[in-house]
Amino acid sequence: MPKIVDHEARRRLIIRSVWSLVSRRGLAAVTMRELAAEAGFANGGLAPYFRDKDEILLAAFQYACDATEGRMEPAIAETGGLAALRSLCRELMPLDDTRLLEARVVVAFWDRALYDPRMSSAYEAIMGRWRTLMHGCLAQARRAGEVTTRTCDEDIVETLFAVVLGFQVNAVLTPAITTPERQLEVLEGLLASYT
Repeated sequence: MPKIVDHEARRRLIIRSVWSLVSRRGLAAVTMRELAAEAGFANGGLAPYFRDKDEILLAAFQYACDATEGRMEPAIAETGGLAALRSLCRELMPLDDTRLLEARVVVAFWDRALYDPRMSSAYEAIMGRWRTLMHGCLAQARRAGEVTTRTCDEDIVETLFAVVLGFQVNAVLTPAITTPERQLEVLEGLLASYT
């Protein structure tokens, strides 16, 4: 009787293996051969699940974003306005080991997205969704009188994005300086400047 294979479970295993390699050795270690070995597959055993390395990296990036959104949605739903905006930013910030690993994957992904239209489109779509969420939280905060600055919402959202994405890079490259405590201090100072 033929063996029944759960393709989605195998794809998740491969994606987790990408994360493992990236966290230990960086994106350069994610060769098809190294990835197959990490996932416990024979060389060439990844082909039924992914066409090439870029498709695997895109899936790993999407997985990181899905995990972020999975945490983000309940955090936003439980609150509203400025508290929701704060929660959204915190979920994007590398404040713990899980989010730091996600940041490593995302930062590695950026290099590939520069040259691959498929990857840059995926990045643009996700960032667009998160910007829309930020705008919604900010609009609620303005209606509630929690945000009173004259700075336009577009500038606030772009500033927050620059800060939280900057934290991702800096937490990966300079973790001794970009500690979770420091990230939170900067975020709180920035949000306070809008009230």
